[in-house]
Amino acid sequence: MIKSKQDQTAPFQGIIFDLDGTLLDTLACIGTAFNQALTETGYPTHAIQDYKDFIGDGVFKCAERALPKAAREPEIISALVTLERRLYDTVWRREIAIYDGIPELLAALRARSIPTAVLTNKDQDAANACLIECFPQHSFDCVLGYTGAYPHKPDPACGAAVIKTLGLRPDELMMVGDTPVDLATARACSLFAVGVSWGFRTRETLTAAGADVLIEHPLELLHYV
Repeated sequence: MIKSKQDQTAPFQGIIFDLDGTLLDTLACIGTAFNQALTETGYPTHAIQDYKDFIGDGVFKCAERALPKAAREPEIISALVTLERRLYDTVWRREIAIYDGIPELLAALRARSIPTAVLTNKDQDAANACLIECFPQHSFDCVLGYTGAYPHKPDPACGAAVIKTLGLRPDELMMVGDTPVDLATARACSLFAVGVSWGFRTRETLTAAGADVLIEHPLELLHYV
């Protein structure tokens, strides 16, 4: 059931999705790769569920959070990221999962000719690979991951680039995500902010972060298009 903070009656013309924790459950992929990297570099590992609090701000910030405080030096973080990226490529296909209802949602949006985009702090190549593997029947109108060309979310520059590509006004678009970073991105870009309950953060966290609505199942988004 959608819980709305504001009266939104006009249908939206497009949707911008986050990736990790929104379209795909990548928690085990990321946690497994980082734990292997931490083990190889002699640092303590974490329970996979702990990575829910590490993910959302890009791979370098995730590495920083995974390391002991005394080891959070730029060169150590960079080395851990390099190793994690290599290990991620070896584990993600067996660990990744598609959230229930997402394929049906994307099919319904395609049938209605609703433009869709992905805006993620995940590395661009990794984002492309995951989407092609998991959603071969769906072609997103724009996929923007991290390349260094734009700052990470929630900086509005990356969101503005996606909005421009879609050719729609901000008030015609929803931003759908599972972390406060996604909701802050929506606010920075004047987008309607939808928080999802099935991702890496709690409902309480998303409410406190200013979600315009919270949804419990992907197909609830069809109410708004």
